[in-house]
Amino acid sequence: MPASAEEQRINVGVAELTCPTCSFTVAAAMRGVPTVEIVDFQEGEEFGTGTYVVAFDDQAANPDMIIEAVLANGYPAEVLQAGES
Repeated sequence: MPASAEEQRINVGVAELTCPTCSFTVAAAMRGVPTVEIVDFQEGEEFGTGTYVVAFDDQAANPDMIIEAVLANGYPAEVLQAGES
């Protein structure tokens, strides 16, 4: 019996967001991963940083796929633990 899919949410910290196009590029890269939806975005306290709240189906995607998509577009990214920004 296959495991049922569940929605997962993670916070992804991204750096080098120095212009509006940067945020658009990162969001498009994340949405290129199957089932990924961006739930929220918060600008970071430091210039050029931000946190994306990302939801995805854990049967179709995983955090590594999301991070790799952002890295492939030239932006440093990492999964943040709860409370980090």
